Amino acid sequence: QTYSQLVLPITNAPADHYILQLTPTIITQQKAATMATPAPISADAAQMATYLAALTQPDTNIIRQAEVALKPILKNSACVPAMIEVIKAQSADNEGTRHVAAIVLRKRITGHMSKFDAAARSVLKAELLSILQTENSRPVRNGVVALVATVCKAEAEDGTDLAQAAASWPELFQFIAAAAGDAHPEPRE
Repeated sequence: QTYSQLVLPITNAPADHYILQLTPTIITQQKAATMATPAPISADAAQMATYLAALTQPDTNIIRQAEVALKPILKNSACVPAMIEVIKAQSADNEGTRHVAAIVLRKRITGHMSKFDAAARSVLKAELLSILQTENSRPVRNGVVALVATVCKAEAEDGTDLAQAAASWPELFQFIAAAAGDAHPEPRE
């Protein structure tokens, strides 16, 4: 099961998983349907990408409308998978939109982490490391690095000491060690 098909369970949600269907002003919930063939980007992520792309426009009216539309969406933790999809979609979205997605998610992820169970957290962390390994764009990669740092800090604040925090995400430290020893400058960066 790929991450784009995964709906992160919310600890206080009912047993059924839901996918958010984003509209310009309203959020409605529908039960997730099983996908026969995985789409390159979901409708939720495409709508999120539209709003994020509007944030990069020079027209302040467009930016304000996008902010108004995004505000209620970003309060719900179900926006996290859509944001990850936008960041991953190298062919579907431009670099600026993906960079904005990483920045917006970095600012909002701390409030959403407590709503995810342990399995969803580990899937999210694994997906972030996967993005770092495959990302070619330097601005997007730097945005994801900042996002990983924020997630790591949130995990460390949940733990009581540094050893416990390190134990909660050992793959990150393995990733850093491997990147530091790489001959190419991009992974070391």
